[in-house]
Parts: sequence; C-alpha cells; structure tokens
Amino acid sequence: MRPVVALVFAASALVAAHAASLSLGKRIVLYGQGHVEACADCHGPQGQGRRHFAYPRLAELNPSYLLSALRSFADGARLNGIMTPIARDLSPQAMGAVVDYYAEFRPSVRPLTQRVSRSRMTRGYRLYEHGDLQDKVVACARCHGPQAQGVGARFPWLAGQSQAYIKEELRSFRAGGRRGLGLGLMRAAARPLSNRQISDLALYLRTIGTKTRLLPFRPNPPIMRLSDQNFSPPRRSAVPITVFGKAVLRGRAIFDHTRRYAPRYVGNALSCRDCHMGEGRESNAAPLWAADALYPRVHDGRVMTLAGRIQAAFVHSESGMAPPLGSRVMADLLAYIHWMSRGAPIGAHIAGRGYPALPRSAQAPNVVQGAALYAHRCEVCHGGNGQGIRTQGDVVFPPVWGRLSFGRRSSLGHMPTLAAFLAATMPYGQPDSLRSGQAYDLAAFLEARPRPQR
Repeated sequence: MRPVVALVFAASALVAAHAASLSLGKRIVLYGQGHVEACADCHGPQGQGRRHFAYPRLAELNPSYLLSALRSFADGARLNGIMTPIARDLSPQAMGAVVDYYAEFRPSVRPLTQRVSRSRMTRGYRLYEHGDLQDKVVACARCHGPQAQGVGARFPWLAGQSQAYIKEELRSFRAGGRRGLGLGLMRAAARPLSNRQISDLALYLRTIGTKTRLLPFRPNPPIMRLSDQNFSPPRRSAVPITVFGKAVLRGRAIFDHTRRYAPRYVGNALSCRDCHMGEGRESNAAPLWAADALYPRVHDGRVMTLAGRIQAAFVHSESGMAPPLGSRVMADLLAYIHWMSRGAPIGAHIAGRGYPALPRSAQAPNVVQGAALYAHRCEVCHGGNGQGIRTQGDVVFPPVWGRLSFGRRSSLGHMPTLAAFLAATMPYGQPDSLRSGQAYDLAAFLEARPRPQR
C-alpha cells in the first residue's frame, strides 16, 4: 500500500502546486508585481489581447512557446521596449505562474465590423496556404499548421491574432530586428514579403474562424510567362471551372495530402509535396511541370511513361501500392501535372527541372558531422527521433527515417539525389543555405538511419 499512498500524496502535491501557481499568475496578470505592470493592461485579463493595437492575444498559445518568449525577452535575445524590462523583473517562478494562468483560457475572436475585401482575403489565404512562387514566398501553413492553429512549442497559434501585431512582427522579421525561436526561419520567410502581402496575410489570419462580410471579388488575370529556357506554370487561380478543372483540383489535393485522399495506395506518412516542393511548382525542387514534357523516356533500359513513374513513386517513396492506370487517383494526378505543364516545350531542357546537380566534396561524407548538422538545423521541424510532427491528424513535417519515411529504392534513397534535395530546399524557407560538403554529410547521416528497404 505504501507506493499507492506515496503516489496519492505526490498527486495532491502537484495539484496544490498548480493551484498556487495559478493564484500567483492571476495576481501578476491583474495587479502586477513590484516594478512589473499588470499584464492585463495590454493583453487582457484572459489573454485576448487588444486587437486594434500591436498587443498580441496570449490565450491558446502553447505554454512552452510563451515561456520561451518570456525568457528570450529577459536574456536579450528578443528586444522590445515594453516586454524586455518586464521580463527581466520576473522571476522564473513568476514567469511560469503567468504562463500557467493564461494557459487556462481559450481565444474569443470577434468578426470584423466592417466589410472586408474578398480579393485581399483570397490573396492572404493563398499566401498562407501556398506561398507565392513568383515572389519566392513560402507557405506559412507548412510551419503553423492548418487553420493557423500552431504546431508544437515552436510554431505558435496565429488564427485570430491582432492585425497590428502580425504586421509589426513580420516587418521586424523582414528587417532583421527579430530572429525568432528557430534558426532564423522566420527572417528568411519574411524577407521577400511586400508591405501589401504582409497586410493581406495579417487580414486573413485575423479573420480565420469568424464569419466576415466580404466585398465582391475581382480576380487577377492569369499570368504565364515562357522564354526559350525558362518556364512558369499557370497561376492557381487559372484552373478552369470545368470537368477537367475539377480533376486538376482533385489532383492537387492528392498531391498535397496523399495519405488523406489516396489512403489505399500509401503505406507511410509522406505526401508527394514532401519531395516536390511548392505543390510541385517550385523551380529546382523537382517541379512536376518539367515532367509532363519529358515522358515517355528511357529509364533503366526500358521506356517508362509518366504514369509508370508515378506508380513507382507510390511504391518506393510512399511504401505503398501502385494506383491502377485507369483509377481516378491516377487520372487526377495526371490532369494536375498536365495542367501545370501547359505551354512547356516538349522534350526540351527546361531550366529549374529536378534538383541542381551538387558536386561531391573531395572528402568522404562524415556521418558524425551530419548528425551534428541534423541536431542544429533539422531537429526543430523533424524531431530528435526523426519522426516529424503531426497536428490534428495531419503530418506537418514528415518523418525522415523509420518505417514511415521514404524507402531505400526511392529517388531520395540515393545519396547524391538526397544531398542535392537538401541543398536546394532545406531548411524550409532557406534554400541554398547548405554548402555541398554539409549537404553530403547530412545525407550520409540520414542514409545511415533505418528505413524501408523497398
């Protein structure tokens, strides 16, 4: 009976400690402490923020994220004229108490009172979900999750956040004033954003989950540029409203969320977009618009069609089964690829296809150095155990080894291809930031991890 009694006493002690922390947190939030002003003056008594000012909503933020933010204010890693002196006057116990108190509340987001431009909302939605290939803007959803509800302790909840706060922080990231809690990922993501794009993103994020009255939508005309050696796929808004267009949209959904929309053919946690970045539209990241014009082609001594190549990807990259040639999944994927490739020259070498060739270093790849690189640059997204991050059932960051990752016979199962992929696309939002030797070291480390044999 003694172990049971000890557990009961331990549980009671934890409950009492949590209650004491909540009480302390409530006093600091509502009334302040010493030189620390009441948090409620700016963030509200329940952490709802002040939506017309650059005071963020704290309710629903991951407690670990909020505690890390307070610590970064205190140690000077993040500077703010209001928050830095406040955080420096808070003891570690007081910080934890404030975080515990605000963690008790959920956001209460009110709809905007004025009518909102539908075109601005559409632009903000597309930037958040898809990025912008033309302007090299990466998709926010890849880190902050569907509906901007955050991913883990490093990527915060953004839905319903104050427009003024979002705009101020994005501009600070863009100018280099704020680094963020990761490896400068947000600086790289914000750098190409224009003021209009920042405003559109802030508006969209503010209205997620609310019923907002919208003004009429006036779409931008589709743009497609083609030169002798360069190709840009048609804009997403150019998908025709026809039977073929519906197949294109279904194909794009399968491409982005393969396990959800083609579950019978997928055996791991990967989707097509994990190897072909930016919905298969991004140059130098194995874009699909370069594939349609190059197949059929000779592969391993035999003629392979594009459909056959897709089937091989399902088997080796996604550890699954090949969709039949006459299946709807195959037809929709081919429709999506064909639509993206319209206007591309048949059989020509198009700049940006595949991953840029990466010269081998004079030294052999070093697995130990690759492990250190992974811990420093990759672990924040893919986890220390390489199993990625899930939220609400969706895989946000894919596993990079283990039974749910790609197989040894997939394209990324070959070290030169994997190194070229890493150098061209990783870390997300920071392409071309790895040197050739680093990419090979990291590829060697990943190749040494366990993964499916086929």
